[in-house]
Amino acid sequence: MITFRILDFLSPKIPLWWLRLRRSQYYSEKKMQALEWRLLARILDQCFENSPYYRKRFVEWGLHRADFQSLDDLVKIPILTKEELREHMSMFRTADYERYRPCKQVTTGTTGKPLTVYWDLDSNILEFVCMWRSFSWSGYKIGQPFLDLRSRVMNAPKGYLWNWKCRGLEMSSDHMTPQDVEMIAGVLERYRIKLWRGHPAAICHMLHLFETKGRSYRKPKCICVSSEALLPRQRDYIESQTGVPVCDHYGLTEHNAFISQCPQGGYHIAREYGIIEILREDGTPAAPGEEGRIVATGLHNKAFPLLRYETGDYAVQSDKRCSCGRTLPLVESLTGRISDRLLTTDGRWVSGLQFVLDSVRNIRTAQLVQREEGTLDVYFVPTPSYTRDCEASVISDLKEKLGRDMEIHIHLVERVPFSATGKFKMVVSKLDRAGLVE
Repeated sequence: MITFRILDFLSPKIPLWWLRLRRSQYYSEKKMQALEWRLLARILDQCFENSPYYRKRFVEWGLHRADFQSLDDLVKIPILTKEELREHMSMFRTADYERYRPCKQVTTGTTGKPLTVYWDLDSNILEFVCMWRSFSWSGYKIGQPFLDLRSRVMNAPKGYLWNWKCRGLEMSSDHMTPQDVEMIAGVLERYRIKLWRGHPAAICHMLHLFETKGRSYRKPKCICVSSEALLPRQRDYIESQTGVPVCDHYGLTEHNAFISQCPQGGYHIAREYGIIEILREDGTPAAPGEEGRIVATGLHNKAFPLLRYETGDYAVQSDKRCSCGRTLPLVESLTGRISDRLLTTDGRWVSGLQFVLDSVRNIRTAQLVQREEGTLDVYFVPTPSYTRDCEASVISDLKEKLGRDMEIHIHLVERVPFSATGKFKMVVSKLDRAGLVE
């Protein structure tokens, strides 16, 4: 859950931003650009005046504050990689960062390399209000009880924690067994849970337990998933079991990008939160329908500003409008991370390999792992009815995408080998790609 202190909820900025975001989701392009520029100009001022890293780099790049007069000038700043951020982490903290009530966050990702960032109060407020807005699209009202379900380690003797400060029920799928079904269903009913949020694999696991036991349970009003790639079969399963549309969400620990899906299916970019660029490998903008890497600039974190940050994630560019009527721009889809992209035998990086496994039946979990060039390990956690008849077709489909010379090894296991801080990943690359694998 978002790290908030009790006094933070009393900030007058929360209702002000809530009212603004309710209006701005319908802004004209001209009005939205004006808002974006006002927010970006504040961050640029902070970088030029108080950021040790950017003050040094702007001199090296020959850039002055007067060189930035509109949103179009942002591209003058070189893209910031994760390795550059790791190498100079202390320099990104601004000289006056303490006045913004910073909260230290450490993440390691799949590489295990620590990355330290700071959330200031303003960026935390925008995270909270943007999330509130996206939940409201499905009919959720702030203050209604919700379930936060993830794969995580929890010290919870009862099997759950009730966070009275935000009316959140916290549970871990790691500790859910068939023997817990009655307890889980009872807790959902007792707290009258309206919203489910969390990891899609964790929600699927809970629903599988309900289905296996034939146990009814209190249905939510809305379901919002995040932190993992939402697979088509996970969406289909959750919706078929609950009758509720699943809304996907994308965000970063670095607090500079926010994309939320509405019940009509559109993946909306929160332009009030951060500027997102979808770029080809050569740095030029991706065309509509074309996959590109996500480069993000946060608009609110004055304690730890990041400009044109290489997120390591990919999305498909879009120029469409959503049927919901909101004018917030869209991406067609979120296609994964650099660590989700595998290297073919002819030297190309490809994504979307998880979809090859969608047709495999009688497995609980699957994972693709590439540790070395030219080889791929496929891990299946089988159900009792699994047979090896499907393996030849899986190998053939993977070779079609990765090259006929790719060595593919299938393993039947009780548990897939890799996860990151409790997040399930179906595709894992252990090949270091210019320091961008996270």
